[in-house]
Amino acid sequence: MTMTRPDRRPDRRTGPQGARGRGRLRRLLALGGLVLALGLAGCVGLPEDGPIVTEDADVEQDTQQALDIDARPPVEGASRLQVVTGFLDAMTAWPIQTSVAKEYLTADAADVWSPETSTVVYSDAQPPQQAGVEVTVELTGADLIDEVGSWRGALPRRDQTLRFPMAIEDGEFRIAAPPDALVVPAGWFQQRFQQVSLYYFTPNAQTLVPEPVFLPQGDQLATSLVSALLSGPPAGLRDVVRSFMPEDVSIGLSVPVSESGVAEINMIGEAPRPSTAEAELMVAQMAWTLRQAPDITAFRIRMDGEDIRVPGGATLHSVQAGARFDPKGAGISTALYGLHRGRVVTGAPADLGPVDGPFGTGRYQMRSVGVAPDGSQAIGITGDGTTALRSSIVASDTGEPADVDEVLTGVDLARPTWDVAGGVWLLDRRPGGAVLWRVWNGRTEQVRIPGMTGRDVSQILASRDGTRLIAVVRRPSGGDAILSVRIVLGAGGAAQRALQSTTIDPGIAGRRIVSIAWSTRNRIAGLVPARPGSLFEVDIVPSDGAEVGVDTLSTIVSGRVLGLAGPVDENQPTFAVLADSLVDVRTRGTDALNIPVTQLGYAG
Repeated sequence: MTMTRPDRRPDRRTGPQGARGRGRLRRLLALGGLVLALGLAGCVGLPEDGPIVTEDADVEQDTQQALDIDARPPVEGASRLQVVTGFLDAMTAWPIQTSVAKEYLTADAADVWSPETSTVVYSDAQPPQQAGVEVTVELTGADLIDEVGSWRGALPRRDQTLRFPMAIEDGEFRIAAPPDALVVPAGWFQQRFQQVSLYYFTPNAQTLVPEPVFLPQGDQLATSLVSALLSGPPAGLRDVVRSFMPEDVSIGLSVPVSESGVAEINMIGEAPRPSTAEAELMVAQMAWTLRQAPDITAFRIRMDGEDIRVPGGATLHSVQAGARFDPKGAGISTALYGLHRGRVVTGAPADLGPVDGPFGTGRYQMRSVGVAPDGSQAIGITGDGTTALRSSIVASDTGEPADVDEVLTGVDLARPTWDVAGGVWLLDRRPGGAVLWRVWNGRTEQVRIPGMTGRDVSQILASRDGTRLIAVVRRPSGGDAILSVRIVLGAGGAAQRALQSTTIDPGIAGRRIVSIAWSTRNRIAGLVPARPGSLFEVDIVPSDGAEVGVDTLSTIVSGRVLGLAGPVDENQPTFAVLADSLVDVRTRGTDALNIPVTQLGYAG
């Protein structure tokens, strides 16, 4: 059966009130420039029920329109507690506006309050408590979203107690120093926000990189997408990705969209006009970002009233523009590749056959293989796991046999993983802990990866754009966790360094993850034995580790599942791989294989 359910991972945080269970439906979101907001479940009477979003971030979502909410201004003679409750309630106005919320503040506080700085989404809140001249509100299960809309994890425990110093102004209690944030309850957030992607470039400007963010649904989506993209990458990722959007520009009040689906983007600011080459990159970023708004088919960009032109002079741009910068790579292979009796095979499920070249002969008896995204070559791991070999897997123009080169020797090498720039990651599972290597431009270099090097790592997976490395890491408790690390690439494509690791799935004691694969650009699928050998669970989770605002997909597959095959194209299914068949983890449709396999997947 297939079912959807809220995030159910055990809480990775502990504190005076203990761990938070994954069974609690927590959702969080930030509007590409909203603020840390606080909400009060139970006291304010906010709506908690709403549609559950089960589709992936990169797929158009059919969501129910959330009801409008009118904020109520303060009443005469309200107590301190009533003022704070009213302020929290006013922050849940929909469509989003904070003018009424400012009426609960002193005049000085209203002038400097910056709710667009960040957003706080919480599961529960205690009723406001008066402590001298201030009011406090204790949140539980609170998460932070930054000004762009990126999930930043749990709010530190010390910050989950919100303090509201009070003052008397014109004979009424008012808040003198509110938090610079929009604070909202999880149910409100789930109904009104969705996780989408902002598109930036790799440092060499060859490939687009999707960055997941939370933005409001409905009529505000186009404006929010453009505003968030113009904000630039989060500060912590500015060595990982780059943007060609001009700095210090804004779009005024909104991005209007005509009945024919044309969005008019009018940038206002002092930024210099881009060259035509830079304009092409701007348009690619905007096209990939705006195609997630279902009512937009094309767009124009103007700076101070003058059209931005790409090479060729066009000023009206389709949201399908920028195909050559596709995050999965342009012109890559969509065929399946795998192993049958130690030889590399390729083709459709019902027509698998040996590849050209030495790896298709059976001479090398591979136990795992990783194929370049363009399908031209592969790196295979020998049966004893000690040697990585590289060779062409397509016929040569001359008819001469391809060379087989030794890439690396190790102790226990895992399956190689490629990116579209031709970089290959190799994991050596040594008794003293993992050692990771990257093969690039004919060189094999050891790279130290925080959270992975020296740990008990069973497998790794690179994103096709090359900026993310995912790993399954064994915890001291005996359970497997999924970690993610962002990779800083040089202009030439070499890996310069790795940033701090982020936990995508913290795991639970005793749970094993036997395979991982990309399900979409920003979703990871993990394969977990439910009854080893006969029943397996496939969980699809966000690659940024967001624990609120998204729901995981979980599917049970019967049979002895060998691994997962993650799609190259977003329209392709994610497969559970059995020796004789493939099972679509969403529809549970089955494709029979013409030959038995020990591994099967897509290039990359």
